[in-house]
Amino acid sequence: MNVPFKAISERICLTRIIKAADAIPASGAPRKTRSMLIVLVALAVISSLAAEMAYGYFADRYEMSWVRPELAEHAAIVRAQGRLREKDELRI
Repeated sequence: MNVPFKAISERICLTRIIKAADAIPASGAPRKTRSMLIVLVALAVISSLAAEMAYGYFADRYEMSWVRPELAEHAAIVRAQGRLREKDELRI
């Protein structure tokens, strides 16, 4: 065996490491696991919401592609006129 390696390996004390492992709570998991679980669930919820929004956006775009071009143009004109109207004007 390599002499420097043997000298270092004999100085390493595994007793402290084993005693630290015995200090794990009876539940079997340290407290950090619970907070990590909360973080993972929050990330899952956020990614799910983002995926739902992306799906809705692309579903709307796909649905609009089936509309006749004249109808889409008419809807764009109506939207533009609605933005240009004065606020005092009465809408019916």
